[in-house]
Amino acid sequence: MLLLRAYLPLLLRLSALSAAVLIPSALVGLIAARIWAGQGFAFEVPLMLWIHHHVGSWFAPVAVIMHYVGKTSLAVPLITLAAVWLHFRKRTGYAAFLILSTALPTLVMLLSKAVFDRPRPMLWPRLIEESNTSFPSGHSTFAAALATLLFIIFLHSPKRTLLLTGGIVFTLLMGFSRVYLGVHYPTDVLAGWINGCATVCAVYFCFFRKYLHK
Repeated sequence: MLLLRAYLPLLLRLSALSAAVLIPSALVGLIAARIWAGQGFAFEVPLMLWIHHHVGSWFAPVAVIMHYVGKTSLAVPLITLAAVWLHFRKRTGYAAFLILSTALPTLVMLLSKAVFDRPRPMLWPRLIEESNTSFPSGHSTFAAALATLLFIIFLHSPKRTLLLTGGIVFTLLMGFSRVYLGVHYPTDVLAGWINGCATVCAVYFCFFRKYLHK
C-alpha cells in the first residue's frame, strides 16, 4: 500500500500523458481511415450548411483576414524574421525550436494532402478559392502549432495564461473560419489542430525540453 501511494502520482501522470497521446492519435487514425476509404462523415455537410446559413456576413471580413494571416506567403517571412531576431539576441535554441516547430507540422500536412488527396468541399460559391487538397487543413495546422510553441516558449512567464487564452482563441477562429469559408470540412480542421499541437509537443519533448527550460 505504501509503495502504491509513493508511485500513484507518477502513475497518474503517465496515464494522463498516455491518454493525451493515444486519444488524438486514435481520432486522427479514424478520420484518416474513413477519408482513405472515400466515406467521410455524415455530420460534416449538414454542419457546414448550418454554419453557412446561420452565421451572418459580419464574420466574412474576419474569415478573410484569418485566411491571409495563415497563408504561407505571409507566415514563412514572419517566422524567418522572428528566428533571425532570436538568433541575434543569443537565443539560437529558441530560433531552432521556432523553425522546426513550424516546418515539421507543415511537412506532415503537405505529405498528408498528397497521400489522401481529399477534394475540397463544393457546397456554395466561395469568397476564397484554394487550389490544393483538403485534408488536413494547413491553416489550422499553422494556428495550432504557433499557439502551442508560443505557450511552450513562455511556459514560465507570468503571461503564460494570457498567451494560452489568446492562442486558443486564435486557433479556434482559424479553424472556424475555414469551415465558414467552405474551403475545409470540419474533420480537416480537427486533424490540422491535432497535427500542429502534437508535432510541436513532440519536437519539444524529444529535442528542446532540457535546453529551453533548464
